[in-house]
Amino acid sequence: MSVSAAMIVKDSERCIARCLDSIVNSVDEIIIVDTGSTDATIEIVKQYVQYYPHIRMYQYEWINDFAAARNYSLEQVTHDWVFIVDSDDVLPDTEQSKIRSYVQNQIDRGQETVFDIIYDNTVAGEIVEVIPVGYVRLFPSRLRYVDRIHEQISYGDIPRTSSDIHLLHDGYDINLVDLKAKKKRNIDLLVASLQSNQENARLWLHLAREMSVLDLSKALRYLDIAESKTNNQELLILIHNERASLS
Repeated sequence: MSVSAAMIVKDSERCIARCLDSIVNSVDEIIIVDTGSTDATIEIVKQYVQYYPHIRMYQYEWINDFAAARNYSLEQVTHDWVFIVDSDDVLPDTEQSKIRSYVQNQIDRGQETVFDIIYDNTVAGEIVEVIPVGYVRLFPSRLRYVDRIHEQISYGDIPRTSSDIHLLHDGYDINLVDLKAKKKRNIDLLVASLQSNQENARLWLHLAREMSVLDLSKALRYLDIAESKTNNQELLILIHNERASLS
């Protein structure tokens, strides 16, 4: 039984070493795809590549499409299962044996499953938000992503299961990240995606979430559009919850 980790990175010198230290013994292969770093990210990763033979780095030309970059990383994976991480994630010590354990359990059962992990958003080192579902991060590596922003894995009829794997994330800590710049980037990509996929309610919901920091009235209008585009009860609940949080 072997499992890979895959990540896409750009200008991650702040956190890439911390992330790699947390997963290096938890998987059998780490695929790192750099999408155009201009800081010390590449130099830091090269040091890990020299020391750990199971870490490999690739270069990928960024085309404003997160799904395309993630799918390129998946194409480099050589094992049947993959754990997706971002450079601003940390796998806590208590969770590091769980990746192989979940994969081995599925192999023993002869089953394929995609697993949600528990996403713990942190600010100044403290957990401020716990998201138990919505982040599929452990799955068969043959699967691929869709949507250029807020990309999701496409898993068809494969069962989706919750796990008790926690992953810490500080990518929304205002002390560390320029949130307005991040929001603007995301909004630009969402608008581009919606130009060719205007019936996608999930993208309208994400656009509302991103816009809520910049323009509340537009965010609420986007939520109305999202609601008009779907009959999916799970998605409708998310839309209603988002609207309530903005009221």
